[in-house]
Amino acid sequence: MESSQFREVAALNQRIRRVLSVFRTMAAHMGAHAGNSEESALHLSGRIGAIGRAVLAPVFFDGIDFESLVRDELLLHAAAPGQYLIGGPEIRLTPKSAELMSLAIHELATNAVKYGALSQSTAKIRITWGIAYDAGSRNLHFEWLESGVRMTAGEPIRPGFGSELVKRLIARELRGEGKMAFLADGVRCTIEIPLAEAAAP
Repeated sequence: MESSQFREVAALNQRIRRVLSVFRTMAAHMGAHAGNSEESALHLSGRIGAIGRAVLAPVFFDGIDFESLVRDELLLHAAAPGQYLIGGPEIRLTPKSAELMSLAIHELATNAVKYGALSQSTAKIRITWGIAYDAGSRNLHFEWLESGVRMTAGEPIRPGFGSELVKRLIARELRGEGKMAFLADGVRCTIEIPLAEAAAP
């Protein structure tokens, strides 16, 4: 086997191990918060689908298109164009970054359909991203901001997998930082990952 083939196989093995690690985290969380089995199965199916879309996304020499991942998740959740606003420069993610970001966006969209901006016709979501600078490092900055949602302010009593993903997995797997805030009129989520973990055009 040629050296290039060895590298491709090694990269594939690494990717599979990473995806299985995320699945183990999902299974552990679902086991600890077991509820309706049919609903749990639907959640698991959706999360596997989100990772699968990132894994199967076309990988060009400069990475996976981030905007396409965002739009695909919104379309999958039947979001009407008037319900959201998207803006940001062209950004290409490495497969590792794309898998976790796709899953994070899936969790945000699922939450929005059940409780947030995608469950109320008058509510909106603003999704933006760009390059942020912090102590000399260049980071990919992502923000999901809902407004106009009729909901109770304050953190939920039992954080869901989406919160755990944003706050823990982003830090552990991408060496970044994720924050979730449950505001009076919707959810605000910000994620920053170093550009060492993302490919810019």
